[in-house]
Amino acid sequence: MIDETRACADRLRRALGSGHIDRREFIRWSAILGLSLHLPISARAQEATPTPVRGGTLRFAVDAAATIEPHQLNDDPGIGIVHQACEMLIDIDYEGVLQPRLATSWTPTEGGQAWTIELRRGVTFHNGQPMTADDVVATFQRLIDPETGSSAVATFDFLSKEGISKTDDYTVVFNLNRAVVDFPAYLNSYQAVILPADWPGNFAENPIGTGAFMLEEYVPQQRVRYVRNPNYWLEGTPYLDGVEAITLSSENQITAIQGGSVEQIGNPAALPLLRDNPNIKILTIGTSGHDGIFMRVDQEPYSDKRVRQAMALCMDRPALIASVWQGLGELGNDHVIAPVFPLHTPIEQREQNYDAAKSLLAEAGYPDGFSAILTTSSDTPPLPTMAAVVQQMLRPVGIEIEINAVPASTYFNTDWLETPLNITNWGGRATPSQYLTAAYVTGSVWNASHWSNPAFDELVAQLDAELDFEKRKAIALEIEEIMKEEVPAIIPFFINGVTFVHSYVEGYVPDRIGFRDHRRTFLSRSL
Repeated sequence: MIDETRACADRLRRALGSGHIDRREFIRWSAILGLSLHLPISARAQEATPTPVRGGTLRFAVDAAATIEPHQLNDDPGIGIVHQACEMLIDIDYEGVLQPRLATSWTPTEGGQAWTIELRRGVTFHNGQPMTADDVVATFQRLIDPETGSSAVATFDFLSKEGISKTDDYTVVFNLNRAVVDFPAYLNSYQAVILPADWPGNFAENPIGTGAFMLEEYVPQQRVRYVRNPNYWLEGTPYLDGVEAITLSSENQITAIQGGSVEQIGNPAALPLLRDNPNIKILTIGTSGHDGIFMRVDQEPYSDKRVRQAMALCMDRPALIASVWQGLGELGNDHVIAPVFPLHTPIEQREQNYDAAKSLLAEAGYPDGFSAILTTSSDTPPLPTMAAVVQQMLRPVGIEIEINAVPASTYFNTDWLETPLNITNWGGRATPSQYLTAAYVTGSVWNASHWSNPAFDELVAQLDAELDFEKRKAIALEIEEIMKEEVPAIIPFFINGVTFVHSYVEGYVPDRIGFRDHRRTFLSRSL
C-alpha cells in the first residue's frame, strides 16, 4: 500500500472509531479508494433464494431506444439493451459499494490525480479474442473524443487521450487533468462498456462485448434476443439460456406483465395495478435519480434568485412524489447530494409556502406573477405528468405556465440546454461529482441553467481533490447550502427505482444506478 493510500486508510479507521462516520460510509469510501477488494456482498444479494435453476429465457420490456451505440447512449432503453452484452470495469452494488467487474483493483497516486487499474485476466470478447489493456485504452479514448458523438465527453472532462495508457497487457493508468478522488465511480458510467480496440462501430451489426449474454437478433424498435455466453468469465453464470428485450409502450408493458408475455418491467405507473397482484414481486431501491426543473439564470425573470426561490417554495414535494412517481421517492432539497450518498447531510427542508413565495416575487418586481413556457419531453414518462402538476402548483402565485412538450429526439438534442424553463430527468449516478461537474460548474457541457458561481466552482474542485472523508463531507454540506440558496435547479425529490418481476423470477437484484444485471437471475419454473 502506497503512503498516501495508507494515510487515507488510517484516517478512515479513526473516523469510524470516533463515530464521525458509520460502517456503511466506511465501507463505501474504502471501496472508492481501493482499500479493500474483498468487500461484503450487499445484504440484498445475501438474502435467501432457492437453489438456482438453469435454463429458460427471461423477457423484459423497454421503451423505444434512442440509440444502442455504446459510447452514445443517452436513455434507459438503450442502456438496458447494450448492458446485456457488454460490461464496465467496476460495478456498484445494492448498497452503493464499488465492486470489481472487468477491473480487479484500482489504486490512486498523486492525491487522486493518477489511477492504476488492474484488469481481470482470462476474459474474452464474444468473438473469441482476449480482453486486454489495449481494449480499455481504446474504449476510453473513444469516449472522450467529441468527434465520435460520445455522450460521455462531459462526464470525463478531466481526461485526455494522452492521459490514458497501458503499462502492460493487464494494467491501465489514467493520468487525470485534475485530482478526482472518486474516479473509480466514474468507471461505472453507463457508456463506459469495454469494446475491442478494433471495434468497427455499428453495435447492431457488431455487438462484441464481454458480457454474460451474446446478442443474436436485433429488430429495431421491436425486440433484441440474446443467448448465454458459454465462455463467460464468472464461473457458473449466467443461469438463464437467454434474455430478450421487448419494446413496448408504457401502457402495453403493464398489460404484458399481467398477461405473462414478459417477466420484468420497470414502469412506476404500474404500481397501483400490480401492488396487490400475488403473482408479481415489487423490488425497490433508493437512487440519486431525479426530475429537475431548470431555469436559465442568464434570462429574466430567472436571473433574479428570488424568483427561483419563490418557484421552489410553490412545490408541494410530497404531493409531487405521490402524483408523479406513485409515492416512490424521497424528499429533495434543491441540491444533488442525495440521501443515498454518504456525503449527504440533512439541512432544513424547503416546504411549500405560498405566502413566502408571493413576498419574494413582489420583492423581485413580479407582484402579479408572470407567464412562461415550460418545455419537456413528450415521450419520456413521467415528465409530461410532472409538467402538468408543476403548472398547477405555480398558478396560485400568478405564474401561468404553458406546457411545450416535444419529442425526446428534439428535446434531448438541444431544447433541454437552451429553453428558459424546462423539466429534465437525470438518472442515478455513483457519486454526486458526476452531477456537479457535468451540470452545475461554470461552463460545464450540461449546464442547462447556464449558472455560474465561482465560490461553488471552487468548492466542487476541493471536493474532487480532498482525500479526507470528514473534510469532504464538510465541503459537500457547503455545496448543499449554496445550491439550496441559489436554486440553479428545483430538485423536489429523488426517485426510488422500482422493478416488477413475476413471482417465479429469482436472484435478480435491482441496481442503484438503474442498470439490469441478469447474470444471477433464474426462473424457478421452466418456461
